[in-house]
Amino acid sequence: MVAPWLPLLYILGMPELPEVQTIVSELNRKLKNRVIKSVSVNEPNMISVGPHTVSNRRTVSEHDVKVFTKLLAGQKIVGVKRRAKLLIFELGPTSPRLRRVSALLNILVHLKMTGQFIFEDKKQRLKTHGKYRMFNKLNAPLVQLPGKHTHVMFNFTDGATLYFNDIRKFGYMKLVRDDELDSVKELLGYGPEPLDKEFTFDVFRSILLKRPKGKIKQVLMDSALVAGIGNIYSDEILFHAKVRPTRAVKSLSELEIKAVYKYIPVVLKKGIAAKGSSVGDFVRTDGSWGQMGKFHFVYGRKGQPCKVCKTKIETVKIGGRTGSYCPQCQK
Repeated sequence: MVAPWLPLLYILGMPELPEVQTIVSELNRKLKNRVIKSVSVNEPNMISVGPHTVSNRRTVSEHDVKVFTKLLAGQKIVGVKRRAKLLIFELGPTSPRLRRVSALLNILVHLKMTGQFIFEDKKQRLKTHGKYRMFNKLNAPLVQLPGKHTHVMFNFTDGATLYFNDIRKFGYMKLVRDDELDSVKELLGYGPEPLDKEFTFDVFRSILLKRPKGKIKQVLMDSALVAGIGNIYSDEILFHAKVRPTRAVKSLSELEIKAVYKYIPVVLKKGIAAKGSSVGDFVRTDGSWGQMGKFHFVYGRKGQPCKVCKTKIETVKIGGRTGSYCPQCQK
């Protein structure tokens, strides 16, 4: 018998800017100045050492695992930040004798489809007894951590633990030096951050000019053009802008382009304020759920009435992804 929560595996969405920012903000608060006592790697293929690109078909040697764990022992978490959907843990040695490399270290983490971070200190452990739901469904089973999908554990000197779970094992952790960051292909390939002040209307319009024949949804989701927007938030942005996801960029009027630009930060900031959209397996670092799903106008609402005009929400396939829209509100 198939578990009633298992079909969620097939509708999972990759965490987007608001979800990743939620994790970054929470981990930055919880981990800053904590010192790593040890690291346990249960799935070697989840980690890598060096700036090279991490392949989905990767095979990691036991030597790399030993290097990874040895270099991290004794390191202090200086801070956690984000670039697009990539988390960056900035590390620093607790004393000069622990500086085993010529530069400071960073852990780059991509959650991909199903990556999760759960932070557990003594207070949290008493509250949850170490059990969490890995899916956003009330009838999903409670899983004792570490579980079979816990692939990396960071054990801190004060007894706290950070668990990295990933059911599909597409996510990864990459240990790189400060002087290697400029060689990391993922970081070099991202477009501008849509919440930065440098992301002006002129910048956005110049991005659109690069893909005049492209569908507006696909352009918004292209991380090489705009960083951090995926399936969920592109749908919501376009709903508020009253633009159908299938529209070619060259067909958009100046007013429509301005509307899309206007709602990019509005929708993303709302997602951050709601602590992300808990779709499928996204959970916050305490195992709780983000609340943005309550505010979705179109994403995940196929067949339901539009919250504005009551017309049924429809979906369409665009480049292998599903776009949701209101046929009445969006033209």
